Amino acid sequence: MEQPGSLPLSASVDNNQTTHSALIAGASLRSQLINFERHQFTGRLDIAIAPKQTWSLYLALGRLAWAAGGLHPRRRWRRQLLCNQLASTAAQAKIRQSDRFECWDYQILTLLAKRQLANNEVVMAMIEGIVTEVLFEILQAIQLTALGAAVEQSPPHPEPQGEWLRITPRLGVRPSTADTAILPRTWTLEVDGALTQTQTLWGQWAQAGLALCSPNLAPVIKNPQQLQATLPPKSYEQLTGLINGKRTLRDLAVLLKKDLLMMTRSLLPYVRQQSMALSEVPDLGSAPTPAPSEYPENQPTNGKGVVICIDDSPQIGRTLEEILGEAGYGVIWVQEAIQALPTLLQHKPDFVFLDLMMPIANGYEICSQIRRVAQFKNLPVVILTSNDGLVDRVRAKMVGATDFMGKPIQAAKLLAILQKHWVGSEK
Repeated sequence: MEQPGSLPLSASVDNNQTTHSALIAGASLRSQLINFERHQFTGRLDIAIAPKQTWSLYLALGRLAWAAGGLHPRRRWRRQLLCNQLASTAAQAKIRQSDRFECWDYQILTLLAKRQLANNEVVMAMIEGIVTEVLFEILQAIQLTALGAAVEQSPPHPEPQGEWLRITPRLGVRPSTADTAILPRTWTLEVDGALTQTQTLWGQWAQAGLALCSPNLAPVIKNPQQLQATLPPKSYEQLTGLINGKRTLRDLAVLLKKDLLMMTRSLLPYVRQQSMALSEVPDLGSAPTPAPSEYPENQPTNGKGVVICIDDSPQIGRTLEEILGEAGYGVIWVQEAIQALPTLLQHKPDFVFLDLMMPIANGYEICSQIRRVAQFKNLPVVILTSNDGLVDRVRAKMVGATDFMGKPIQAAKLLAILQKHWVGSEK
């Protein structure tokens, strides 16, 4: 499925027309879903909008239990893990080949809940986040098709909604077919409430002139010189460290803990001046629905190995989790210096990234503590710092650091230094 690129951002979209269309966009969807809610439908609703656009909503007695499909199911799942601080914990929930389930992500969530690795509040936040993203995609696809804009094989003059919006019920189909993995009814959402909340978000997005811009597009720097001329040096350095053409607008908003709409608005001037553009990116992994044994994608013991990142900055922690996770490594983020050594002793990692400036104990002190443990004598420890000076490098070597790496974090440099010093362990 093709998505709108940077062109719509520079196009003129009448706000009145956009607002009107935004209200109409979900009318047919709402009426049909409310009908299923009223009849306490249990099963899967397959939603198709024009060719190649499909999603699934799972209802339990008329309430929303889960949502799936769309362009980036793995990215969506990973975002929700990051939002709810479950990225490292999720690696402990391994799906067995014998498990029976419909949705791999739902299955992992049930395992986390049953092992008390995720409480009720976190489970509900995960479900709400997944459902909201899917409903948003559906609403945008409806409007794009209605406007006849930027949708693959869309007719220039859209047909009535009944011709291109199809909802097919599959009675009794659940996200997990195993009785032990069915979430309680209390972990479901009211259809009307979920739709209302998402339509509000969609309406705000459309009113901002972004109706034709998918949040699943990734900003990419097209003219570095022009961009550098418009920004202070530090801002330019931070921006280029974050925008690598591989993170979608949604990914960036989660990484930075920013509101999606506000963050996207902040990038629009650079897109309009053509120093940036928005481009399509694939989902994480090679296929949208691999075999169950492949999930979760970052299993510390089954992937390339375990990397522990010790840094008090949430932004740095999330960046490292994202880059290393995409590369197939199991990632454990430690935010408090006093937890560094106990975490290393518990998980016995293959590699450590260590921030130099940590509260309570700095990177030099932590590195020195690591080297006092016999089993960590040869463990690669790379110190991260914003001050890449000669004195710091010499001191880092004196306490046993393997290497030194400057901030901001750049994926290519991070993976290169990891590969350079990677030893791996036979576990």
